[in-house]
Amino acid sequence: MVQNNIKWNLTSEKCFEIIHLTLIDILTESKDNTKNINDLIRMLNSRTRIYKLHNHRKYNSFSKYLKLEYDGFLNFIEDYNFYSVIKSDKDINIKLYKNLVNLDDLKYTGKRLTKDSEWIFIDEFGDDFLIL
Repeated sequence: MVQNNIKWNLTSEKCFEIIHLTLIDILTESKDNTKNINDLIRMLNSRTRIYKLHNHRKYNSFSKYLKLEYDGFLNFIEDYNFYSVIKSDKDINIKLYKNLVNLDDLKYTGKRLTKDSEWIFIDEFGDDFLIL
């Protein structure tokens, strides 16, 4: 997490929960649980516009929050194994592996965010899993 001196109106825990639940919702609605990163960020900001994240308008979006607190959207996404970053020549897509998400533990409390306690290797060409 990047250190900054910006005072947010919501706690880190609340922002964490809102971001994950919104991203999971957006990706679940999309075809193959996959979305272009630009569309995903735009939809995240659109759906979370109702929250007053900061008193200054230029900081009042969750994409700005992720940039300042996690050093970018991709850094945040890559920290969680239920999201996958798929890079092609000119596009970056984000895929959700919904079967790895445990919504009951989706809180900013240090709990695991996946259902499994073993290492899981995901085949980049499909949804094949190897559990060790």
